[in-house]
Amino acid sequence: MLPVGSPATGDDFVDRERETAFILNTIKNDHVMLVAPRRFGKTSIMRKIERDLASKRQSCVFLEVESVNSPGEFITDLVTALVECEGASVKARISSALGKAFALVQENIDEIETPAFRAKLRGRLRAEFSDDWHEKAKKVDEIFAGLTGPVCIILDEFPVAIQNMEEAEARKFLLWFRRLRQVSPGVRFIVGGSVSIDHVVYHIGGTPVINDFRRVTIGGFGEGVALSVVERVFREEGWEYSPEIGRAVLDCVGEPYIPYFIMIVLSGLKEEVEISGGAPSPALVERVYNRRILGSEGRHYFEHYSRRLQTTYSGQEAKAARAILSRVSLAESLPAGIAYEIFRQSTGSESEDAFRALLAQLNHDFYVASETPGELRFYSKMLRDWWRIYYAGTW
Repeated sequence: MLPVGSPATGDDFVDRERETAFILNTIKNDHVMLVAPRRFGKTSIMRKIERDLASKRQSCVFLEVESVNSPGEFITDLVTALVECEGASVKARISSALGKAFALVQENIDEIETPAFRAKLRGRLRAEFSDDWHEKAKKVDEIFAGLTGPVCIILDEFPVAIQNMEEAEARKFLLWFRRLRQVSPGVRFIVGGSVSIDHVVYHIGGTPVINDFRRVTIGGFGEGVALSVVERVFREEGWEYSPEIGRAVLDCVGEPYIPYFIMIVLSGLKEEVEISGGAPSPALVERVYNRRILGSEGRHYFEHYSRRLQTTYSGQEAKAARAILSRVSLAESLPAGIAYEIFRQSTGSESEDAFRALLAQLNHDFYVASETPGELRFYSKMLRDWWRIYYAGTW
């Protein structure tokens, strides 16, 4: 059974060769921002890029920065990761630059490969950058300016790290991070996360602080690939596969065929088969979907989508967003004019600009899509089904 929620690696990594190849080609000249909703496989793709670069003996650093709360913590993690970076030539340049910037490194240059030294370095850097980080960050600029590359730095959950910072510090950080990219000709950054970075920077530094990133959208699987994934899981589990049962699984998920949602259905099917002892069938798939996944025991799969409105949107935005999504979940689509009336009633605001900004945020966060001009619909059929059951009529 393929993993549910965990990054896919090795043979479990399915059908992302085109995206991976495109990103590897893009970072020759540009920084990359991965754009996709939660559970679309961004981390799996990042890890695949890390492995591919390692196989070519190119230096690559992977950092999961969700727990970072300040610019000083970010800088500490970044510099420490560079010390651990593979690649003899790059490591030598990093060590030399670190030695010039930080006395601790210069004094202990022969110990730089040891875990004990790296722990000492991390502690010293945290102390150094705990205050006045912006002025001291010029040392980091000097280190990066000396890296002729190629060095790839992958930052997972980057928008969350920005959210964790105080607003004034986050603004200074984004401006510094842009400057760092400008003075680092040999370094390429790949950033991504489960929260829309556009939404995060909108009220902080504005989009100019990230407009040098090349955006790469990660979509769901195509129908053929999605069916092949279902067939593969059936084969691994020793179940009899048919096109009809493959179609039944995809009908539950709906387009786009989100990898995470496919695996939710298959995981629920496996649990049902193990408990009941029966054989998979289209009817059993439908029963699993309606009772096990959309039922109370499946709520944990989707609660994030509700909680995120409360944590990443302002109070008035969250109230209006919930009301709009509740109404959209009751129909195939909702005219934008009706959505505006819901916004006006929820917020007491007549601002069409604020309404359009909210719709843009819901679109960036992949709650809604507007393929037909003036019409809103849920981006995911499965998420729409869940929202309709638990939230329609409650706002």
